[in-house]
Amino acid sequence: MSLKGLAPAALLLWGAAPAFAHVPATPRTAQLTEDRQLWITLATDSLDAVQETLRGPGMTSPAPTRTKNGVSMMQVRESQLFRISELMHEKFKRCAGFLAHETEAEASEAMEKAGAPEQPQKALVEYTLNNADTANALIADLQEPNIYDTIVKLSSYTTRYYKSTTGAQAALWLKEHWASLASGRPEVTVEEFVHTNYNQRSIILTIPGSTKPSEVVVVGGHLDSTVGSSGSNPNTASPGADDDASGIASITEVIRTALAQNYRPERTVKFIGYAAEEAGLLGSQDIAKWHKTQAINVVGVLQLDMTNYKGSTNYDVGVITDYTNAAQNTFLRSLITTYIPALKIVDTKCNYGCSDHASWNNQGFPASFPFEATFNDSNKFIHSVNDTLAQSGNTALHAAKFSRVTAAYVAELAKGTVNGTVVDTVPPATVLTSPASGATLLGSVTLTANATDNVGVSKVEFYVDNVLKGTDTTAPYSFVWDTASTPNGAHVLSTKAFDARQNVGVSPAVNVTVNNPSTVAEYNATLKAPTCATVNAKCDSGGLLVGRGTRGPNGGSEPNTPNTLQNSCADQSKGTYHVDESNDRIVVSTVDGLPFAPGKAVKIEATVWAYASSPSSDKLDLYYAADATAPVWISLGTLTPSAGQVQTLTKNYTLPSGGALQAVRARFRYGGSTSSTACGQGEYDDHDDLVFAVTR
Repeated sequence: MSLKGLAPAALLLWGAAPAFAHVPATPRTAQLTEDRQLWITLATDSLDAVQETLRGPGMTSPAPTRTKNGVSMMQVRESQLFRISELMHEKFKRCAGFLAHETEAEASEAMEKAGAPEQPQKALVEYTLNNADTANALIADLQEPNIYDTIVKLSSYTTRYYKSTTGAQAALWLKEHWASLASGRPEVTVEEFVHTNYNQRSIILTIPGSTKPSEVVVVGGHLDSTVGSSGSNPNTASPGADDDASGIASITEVIRTALAQNYRPERTVKFIGYAAEEAGLLGSQDIAKWHKTQAINVVGVLQLDMTNYKGSTNYDVGVITDYTNAAQNTFLRSLITTYIPALKIVDTKCNYGCSDHASWNNQGFPASFPFEATFNDSNKFIHSVNDTLAQSGNTALHAAKFSRVTAAYVAELAKGTVNGTVVDTVPPATVLTSPASGATLLGSVTLTANATDNVGVSKVEFYVDNVLKGTDTTAPYSFVWDTASTPNGAHVLSTKAFDARQNVGVSPAVNVTVNNPSTVAEYNATLKAPTCATVNAKCDSGGLLVGRGTRGPNGGSEPNTPNTLQNSCADQSKGTYHVDESNDRIVVSTVDGLPFAPGKAVKIEATVWAYASSPSSDKLDLYYAADATAPVWISLGTLTPSAGQVQTLTKNYTLPSGGALQAVRARFRYGGSTSSTACGQGEYDDHDDLVFAVTR
């Protein structure tokens, strides 16, 4: 934060622990649209590539540079930061890989400070491991589902780019969420750190120290995301599930358990979600400089940036050794081997300015950065639309490891105790009571489960092949599963039970077989129309109706033309396939998902190809027949496409009493009028029937 952008009250921090004053946002339209001149510092090995990309089309030629200590500085425009960030990721696998500065003097100072990458400064405190009760209590209460939920929420924003509307909204959501976790602790503050020139805020939650409030421990991660390789528009979708929703989620779960267990640190602890990291560590630089200017005694900084992608089976945590503090790194390794001995550690480097720890390191504060992998093995999907939870197996199991590391770091560096509430660490027990193991299932099936807990069950989740399908919060716990939505074959059912402390119990697996009759029609040579001969809840013509008459795909005809009962309505063949009209598919399904039967409400979905030049001139007439073996066609009305080319038009009706096989007909025409015989003679008419079995 630039000091000129704050009211004097906003510069308060702890002498004896006053907090940041809230600074209301002020209009910045001119600042937000201005393409400012900035300076950046970057590793010299990337300088040539950055200069080359800035000579590209639409870019301003790069200004002269200076180099020292393996770091170079150059002047750029703010609009170029996005291109530089993209290059750093694509070519050098760095995030962000540079620092942005308001002035040449600030850039020069940063270059001078670079020096040896690993800073061997003396520790500002004595590193001891003597607070096991607190560390183990915090670690034991951490719950992976909470971390997962936070990643899901943050990655649901279209982008968290620092100048986007949704980026600002994501920051405010984080503030509200952290504030909800702190609702029972009035001394805990959650505040916005307001930056100039962009509206995304950094968010800071502070737990004041009990005996050493002027000594501050910082745990942070960046809340923004960027599109990088997705394209040149910074508002392109960038879910940023790993980079860095995962780090924020790992931190958030430590906040939750610390506050829930009434954790009282000796030293003040600040948890920070940084804005604008991807644009050159802008947010964390403001915050680190502010602490330096105010002479705040920050005794340790931990950075979490990307925690949920396990890049190797050989190790779990990569300790970044460049531009970090050697003494605190040793302390970090000791914490892991003492409190989470199952985690395997490897040393790695991420080069200059790769994350927010560099901002604190530049100001002389001891910083460490535990990372999800070595940089060579880290997530290759960051800075793209594919940075989703799917890349981590749709779990937060790896990120949970970094919550444990963070909990141990806070407990042993800030010290303090947990008290006031007995911590419930006992998970519920749950078992799936129906269906039985080995059962063969079809249609809609009710899954039932029992769940018990020493305190109380808050919810039970039902899973099919480890995919959540339904939730029940009240006993007896049940969920109706439509097996028709799942492929036939072997499947595994299970449940998870949760208590109020988010302890999780998992049921034994139940193996079942799904064997639903096919919902895709086959051509019936006797009826001469696509037919679903077995009763089901859905009948789909699939690809049997594509085209019209002799105007079909690949220069051929519509399969089995005309696809009407007993060839009762001929198709016309004027025009061109998928330029002119055709009805290509019919799907009939029950609204409630149960099998076809008289009195059931059903929906017809007809997929047509409408004439692009005048789609409103095209008409779809729909009919039904209660007995497909002796059809009497009843009109369901006429529908009009709203646009050209592919359109799906729908109509509901109630199945009548009738034969074991019923039918619907679609007549798609250009102009003309309805027909009492359900057949037409227009030059572009396409008639198609679909027959389906009904319970009698």
